[in-house]
Amino acid sequence: MNRLPALCLVVIFAACGSSSSLLPDGGSTPATGGGTGGGSAATAPTYYKDVLPITQVSCNNCHVAGGIAPFALDSYQAAKLKAPLMADAVANKRMPPWLASKSCGGPFVGDRSLSDAQIATITQWSEGGALEGNAADAPAPITTVEQLPKVDLTLQMPQAYTPTLRDDYRCFTIDPALTQQQVVTGYDINPGNRRVVHHVILYLVPRAAALAKDAQDATPGWECFGGANVNTEGTLGAWAPGGAPVLFPTNTGIRIAPNQVLAMQVHYNTENGAEPDQTSVKLMYGRGTEQNAYLLPLVADQFSIPPSAVGYAHSENFPNSLGFPIRVWGFLPHMHTKGTKISMTAPNNECLVDIPRWDFHWQTQYFRKVPVTIAAGGQISLNCTWDNPTAATVTWGEGTSDEMCFAFIFATL
Repeated sequence: MNRLPALCLVVIFAACGSSSSLLPDGGSTPATGGGTGGGSAATAPTYYKDVLPITQVSCNNCHVAGGIAPFALDSYQAAKLKAPLMADAVANKRMPPWLASKSCGGPFVGDRSLSDAQIATITQWSEGGALEGNAADAPAPITTVEQLPKVDLTLQMPQAYTPTLRDDYRCFTIDPALTQQQVVTGYDINPGNRRVVHHVILYLVPRAAALAKDAQDATPGWECFGGANVNTEGTLGAWAPGGAPVLFPTNTGIRIAPNQVLAMQVHYNTENGAEPDQTSVKLMYGRGTEQNAYLLPLVADQFSIPPSAVGYAHSENFPNSLGFPIRVWGFLPHMHTKGTKISMTAPNNECLVDIPRWDFHWQTQYFRKVPVTIAAGGQISLNCTWDNPTAATVTWGEGTSDEMCFAFIFATL
């Protein structure tokens, strides 16, 4: 993520996944059913009756033909081949990739994590020979492809760009060419080349300023370490590894004015080689009457992780200095590869979100079903923990080998 000024909420109002089943209005949620197995062959879990109701909700957004997962689990034949791997992954809670603790801040919309009964079902199914069962017991099909309910506009980087630095921050003008204000209620950022794209942030900037910056040289876009490097007027959205289409909570949205464009900041890392990328974004518009929402950055950058440190922790507080309450709906925590834990707390130590086992490759935006109110004068605490296996001191930095303690909050006034 880019380095942003450490600002209190009064300043950042001017300001780095969820699937189609992760609806912030409390829509469809993972099934809690699925058999619990049994000791005899007659009651042993079967694929169609017990396992498919779990996998079609909690696995098949990714594990389908053409999905982002390395193999499919959307048929009996495919699942049977991977049954021992499935059992091990769910027992150790590596999968499904939902890292937020159930004991903090919830319930979150679209929680993909499995219940103990569901984990037992998959384990017993695998140990019992991965029985197929009767296809007539299969649940009704559901939409499993991660997508927005509708797409009003698709925008792409004007041309492909090949990064030239190990950690290359580049901004590109993405112009929705609006003739009237629109309210964005959902977005889907699609990295063109996930081998080199570390993260993406969409800034709202004046069209004239972006075009002037873009025209300074013949190379696509412009260098933008530390932000968009133009006068930003807000943030629309962000993507990091593990991200998926995002739907904002019902009746909320972020506005784009006719004189604004998106400055798409892409952080490229070339450890896998300098390869071309052409990232795109899909936007979903609302009715125009939605409540104004804001993505607010919280930047805890005053840390210094000693060499060989284990469990080094750092916290910073961010006060609500507006003079009136804000309603916080969602969180997008972010660290790099040395991070081990990240959490956020509200006044009176109320837990907002807790990621006790940080994984850089599964960064998700978590939406509450009911917002939490932060009163005037209240503050949010951002807490990060790292292990540093290197012989160097690690501080805040733009590079993937540096570290960050950062989060966006999604809030309404």
